[in-house]
Amino acid sequence: MKWREVMQRTARALMVPIVVLPVGAVLLAAGRFGPEFLGAAGAAIIIEYLPLMFAMGVAMGFTNYDGMAAFAAALGHVVLVAVMLAVSPGIVIEGGRVIPNEMSVLGGIMVGGYTAFLYYRYRGVRLPEYLGFFSGKRFVVLVTAVASVVIGLALGYAWPPVNRVILSLGDWIFATGGYGIFTYGVLNRLLIPTGLHHILANLIEHVFGTYVTTAGQLVTGEVARFMAGDPTAGFFTGGLFVTKLFALPAAALAMVHEARAENRTQVAGLMLTAALTSIMVGITEPVEFVFIFTAPLLFVVHALLTGSALLAAYWLGIRHYGYALPMFFINLGPAANPWLVFPLGALFAVIYYFTFRFLIRKFNYPTPGRDVLETKDQTLASGRAGEALLATRVIAAIGGLTNVLDVAACMSRLRIKMLNPARLDEVKLMALPASGITRTDAHNVQIVLGTGSEQIRECMAEEANKAQLLTLVAPLDGEIIPLDEFPDEVFAKNMLGIGVGILPSGNSLVAPTTAVVAKVFPGGHAVVLKTPAGLEILLHLGLDTVSLQGHGFEVLCRAGEAVQEGQPLVKFDKEVITAAGRKLHSALVILNAEAVLEHQEAPSGPVVRGRSPVMVVRH
Repeated sequence: MKWREVMQRTARALMVPIVVLPVGAVLLAAGRFGPEFLGAAGAAIIIEYLPLMFAMGVAMGFTNYDGMAAFAAALGHVVLVAVMLAVSPGIVIEGGRVIPNEMSVLGGIMVGGYTAFLYYRYRGVRLPEYLGFFSGKRFVVLVTAVASVVIGLALGYAWPPVNRVILSLGDWIFATGGYGIFTYGVLNRLLIPTGLHHILANLIEHVFGTYVTTAGQLVTGEVARFMAGDPTAGFFTGGLFVTKLFALPAAALAMVHEARAENRTQVAGLMLTAALTSIMVGITEPVEFVFIFTAPLLFVVHALLTGSALLAAYWLGIRHYGYALPMFFINLGPAANPWLVFPLGALFAVIYYFTFRFLIRKFNYPTPGRDVLETKDQTLASGRAGEALLATRVIAAIGGLTNVLDVAACMSRLRIKMLNPARLDEVKLMALPASGITRTDAHNVQIVLGTGSEQIRECMAEEANKAQLLTLVAPLDGEIIPLDEFPDEVFAKNMLGIGVGILPSGNSLVAPTTAVVAKVFPGGHAVVLKTPAGLEILLHLGLDTVSLQGHGFEVLCRAGEAVQEGQPLVKFDKEVITAAGRKLHSALVILNAEAVLEHQEAPSGPVVRGRSPVMVVRH
C-alpha cells in the first residue's frame, strides 16, 4: 500500500472517534448547570475514555466498521495500558508533575492501527477442528491481546524517553505562540484538498500538550485539556470560529455577487446551503471546493487569512473550542474572551468579502455563475430516495459497481478507490450535484457531497450487497497483462473464459479468494478453484507447461481442500520453466463465464500476490 493511500485511510479512520466529541461537550456543559452525573458522563467521553474510543474507532475506520475489530481493539488497549503501567507507573518531569506511563490518545490510535493490521492478516485463519471456535475473526481478538502484551512490555521500558521527546515537541509547538498558531492555521487549510488536514488537526487537538487534572488524570491535546480546565488550552482552536462562522460565509456572499445576473438566484441557493453548513455544522468544504481548483490564488489567500484569524484570536486572548455555532455556546464554560469572536469575525467577514470580489474580478476566476452556469443535475428527491438516486449516479460515474474497490465517507466527502481509473466518466462525474471533486491519485477520487455523504455511502454499500460482488486478488507477484496479448490463442480469444494474465516475478501461486480446490492438474502447473457462489477459477502457470510433467512445480494443496485468500497453492521454479523453453505467461480465468453478469479487470501494472485486486465480478 502506497504511503499516500495509507495517509488517506488514516485520515478517514481518525474521523470515526471524533463523532463522540460533541456529545461529550454537551454533557459537560449540562453538568456545569445541572446534575453532576451529566458532567461525569461528559468527562468520561472526552477525558477518561477518549483513548479507548480512538482505539475502537480507528480499528473500525480501517476495517469498514467491523464490530469484532472494534472489540479486539478495546481489549488490546486495556491490555496495553495495564502492561505499560505495571512495568513503569510513570515519569517525573519539571515541576514535580508525574506523567503516567501511558500513551493516551496516541496509544489508542496505535492500537487501532495494529488491530486493523492483525484483522486483515488473521481474519481467515482456520484452526484444527477441536479449536475451531477460535478460528476466523475470533482469532483476531486473541492475537491482538497477545500482541498488546508484547508491545506493552516493550513500551513499558521504551515509552518514557519517547514520551519526554513528545512532551518537549508539544511544549515547543505551544511555546512558539503566535508563529505556531499562524502556521497551523495556514497548513490546516492548505491540506483540505487531500483530506489530510484531519491528521494535522488530530495531532494538535488530541496528542500534543499534556495536563494533569486535580484528580491525577493525564489528558493530552487541546480538546481534552480545554475541557479539563487547562488555562493554556484553546488558543489553537478558538480562532477557527472566525473562519467558519464569518469569513467563509462572507466569501460565499462575494461569489454570489460576482455571478452573472441571470445566474445569481441559482448561485445564491447553492452558496446559502454551503454557508449554513459551515456555520451550523462546521464543515467548510462545500464553500472551499467551489474555488480551490478553479481559483488557486483565492485558496492560498484563504489559507493565509485563516492563519491570520487564528493569530489575531491569540493576540486577543481568545481560548475556545468547537466546530460550529452550537458548539460556541455549548463550550462557553471553560472559554476565555469568547465574545471577542464576534467583532473579530465581523472584521474578517469584511476582509474576505472585498478580497474575494477583487480577486475574482481581477483575474476573471470562473467561480459559480461567472460563465454559462454548469449543468448540474439537482433534480433529486429529498430523504432516502434522493440519497439512493445520487448513490446510483455516483456508481455510474465511476464505472459501475465492479470498478469500486472501496468506498468510505468522512464528514463531507466520499472517498472512492477504483480498480480501473480509465472507467471513470468525467462528464457524469462533473454533472453530479457535488460541491467539489478531486482525484488524489490515479485510483482514488474524492467527491464533496456535504453532510449526507455517510448516508450515500450506505446506499452504495446496499447496492453492492445486492449485486453479489466478488473481488479476486492477484494469485502471483508480477505484472498484469491483458489476456488478448497472450501468445496463445486459447487464452487470447477467451476460449476458456474471461480473466487476466500475469507475467510472474515471484515463485508462489496463491488463492485469489476463499474457495475449495476443485482440481489439481497432474504435475501442478494448473489448479481449479470453486467459490461458494459456484464460480470456477482456473489458475494456470506458464504456457505449455503440462509437458514438464511436474518438473519445477511443488503442489501445496489437494483436491477438496478449503483454502483462504492468499493461501499458497503451488511453488514453482521460473528458471526451470524458462530453461525448458516455456513462456512464463500465467493466467487467472473464470471458466463458467456465463455465470458472470458483469466484470472489470485491473489495468496493466505491477501486482502483489494475495493483496492487489485484479478483477471484480458481479454474478
